[in-house]
Amino acid sequence: MDRSVRRGFVLITIVLIGIAAMLLIPKQHHPKPPPPNDDPWVLVSYDPDNKFGTYLGNGFISTRIMGDGVGSQDGKPLPCFMAGLYDDEKLIPTPTWSDLRFYDGKTQFRIDKEADYKQTLNMKTGILTTYATWRTGGKTLKGKIEVVVSRAVPNVGLVRATLSPDFSGNARAVVPWTATDGGLIWDGLIDGAAWSNISFFHTKQSGIHIGWASMLSAKGVDFQPALTGRLKSDKSPNIGLGQTLDLKAKPNSTFEIVSYSSLVLNTKVDLAVHQAETCMNDAQGSDERFIAAHKAAWAKLWQKDIIIDGPRKDQQAIHSCMFYLLQSVREGSQWSIPPMGLSNNAFSGHVFWDADTWMFPALILQHPELARSIVDYRYNTLPGAMANAKASGCAGAEYAWESGYTGKEDTPPGLVYRNERHITGDVALAQWQYYLATGDLKWLKTRGYPVIKATADYWASRAVLVAEKNRYEIKQVVPPDENAELVNNSAYTNAIARMNLEIASRAAKRVGAAANPKWREVASKLYIPFDAKAKRFIAFDGYKGWKAKQADTELLAYPLQFTMPGRDMTAIYENTFDFYAPKVLPRGPAMSSSAHAVIAARLGECDKAYHKFGLSYKPFLRGPFNYFNEKPTEVYTNMCFLTGCAGPIQATLYGLAGIRMDYFPKDPATATLTFAPCLPKQWKSVKITGVQWHGKVSDVTITRGGKAEISRKQQVDR
Repeated sequence: MDRSVRRGFVLITIVLIGIAAMLLIPKQHHPKPPPPNDDPWVLVSYDPDNKFGTYLGNGFISTRIMGDGVGSQDGKPLPCFMAGLYDDEKLIPTPTWSDLRFYDGKTQFRIDKEADYKQTLNMKTGILTTYATWRTGGKTLKGKIEVVVSRAVPNVGLVRATLSPDFSGNARAVVPWTATDGGLIWDGLIDGAAWSNISFFHTKQSGIHIGWASMLSAKGVDFQPALTGRLKSDKSPNIGLGQTLDLKAKPNSTFEIVSYSSLVLNTKVDLAVHQAETCMNDAQGSDERFIAAHKAAWAKLWQKDIIIDGPRKDQQAIHSCMFYLLQSVREGSQWSIPPMGLSNNAFSGHVFWDADTWMFPALILQHPELARSIVDYRYNTLPGAMANAKASGCAGAEYAWESGYTGKEDTPPGLVYRNERHITGDVALAQWQYYLATGDLKWLKTRGYPVIKATADYWASRAVLVAEKNRYEIKQVVPPDENAELVNNSAYTNAIARMNLEIASRAAKRVGAAANPKWREVASKLYIPFDAKAKRFIAFDGYKGWKAKQADTELLAYPLQFTMPGRDMTAIYENTFDFYAPKVLPRGPAMSSSAHAVIAARLGECDKAYHKFGLSYKPFLRGPFNYFNEKPTEVYTNMCFLTGCAGPIQATLYGLAGIRMDYFPKDPATATLTFAPCLPKQWKSVKITGVQWHGKVSDVTITRGGKAEISRKQQVDR
């Protein structure tokens, strides 16, 4: 054979072999990318292994939910919490009431991760729905599971599964009621030292009701939480908590499993059990009616909205931040909000300045009935704060940096943060803000003023007169920049102390009480570190330009709005902001950027304000459900940082929309809100619905031209 012909034959053979090999190689599956997750109301996950998940709550009870769609993930129960359930000042979990599992009699059905999967969080209705296929061996259950933490009935939660089997045979539904660390175990054993006793209560309704007591030594009495439950199906009658429900599966059929749970706190166990059972009975009947009432309650909340005509992600972020914050507080509650809400008991579920300084302003203008729980908690824990002051050798009330049930200081011993005394002034400012916004003089007389008076008495005794300088100083405190540790004359601490003293004098006049003359004396001579040459505040004595953990000295511009008579405060705010804002470490907690957004907007720097607004949420959102992380670098998969959630809301209300509350109006009874918008070019408009001021409700629309249009809606009772 000719050499050239031979070469051609070989070449053709190689090509044919290559083509055959390509045909024989299995095609790789390239799944279509999911659609953009930028809906303003509905968040979507297509990942059953989503490690961030979400949490649902109603301000009283809560549950964590991840990819499995119920209160467990891969067989491990996720924590549930109840507001006020403190043991030795530490928030402890309830049993996991939201878990629901299915078996074929032997093995558990698990999420089929190869099958179609979709999980949606509807923020408008507060319902999480998981669409999936659950498999064990060759058997499958296909359908959906919904989780509802009722907004209408604060004690009750629901898990509803609607499933279609592809097999004939036995199926079993189980609510295991297991516990996470520190909680109750179903078989009656005590996990750790948190629980002092446990009692079981049987009723004629065939339900098993659990009551258990946690000894609160600081309170001096047993606090009795009680749980009741019902597991039912459209194919089977109701049965009791902790039992199983056996079903007959048939192909081409559908069955519905519903688990109701009721959780109650009371001082007596029999009353707690009776109340839990009553809530359970009231909730049952029509599942659709129960869910409809829940949706209606959420619809009422969302009548107070922030509507952005701009990037969809901005709108979605605002809604998710509002959603998580609203889930964590409720009308009539006497409990404040820990930094993680009821998503987790990090920091022992303690209450910090996070509630008064960061979350409270995000709620007060649209939801004063919800914000009230934050200030009422401080009134209820006033005896504990007064005991703290006495232990420190001071008069009045010293609010704890970390407090639980009683208000006593519960920051772990040895931590320098126990000296973060600015919180006492932060508490007083929130009390005054509540009165200014609502005009509720009766509340001020009975609840607000006692707190304001006691905190002012504290500063009057805490400040030290330096005779040779004819001024008062406050020494050995930790400022908001916790990296500074103990310092003398923190500008923020001294400023909030002076404001506290001035507020007390004004509040005394409003309620017809005699003001302590030392309030005015200390306020008038309290030293505020200030650089007259540079025309800016000084962080504290001996400050050398160090980096800060978080915003500190610039907070005198906002949220304090601190003023000095006869000075150009705009120039001082600008100089202070320009000097200190760049010194905040980029890996610090989320609140700094939101405060910076407000300050920049009030200085007329709208582009910078919008940039800071973006930084207040974009580095912190985690997972498809916008779970808010505390810091931009570290990742916490099991907690939602509500302090950070409040940031973009504050940045919008008090910065870009330009709403301003005057803390020292000539007449608080006739004071009004003012508006100086700084709308970014990325937004055509922003509309804030349901703004409440002195019982009057209005909608406020800010347009690109910077004007605020106000339309009065209605009058509400105060």
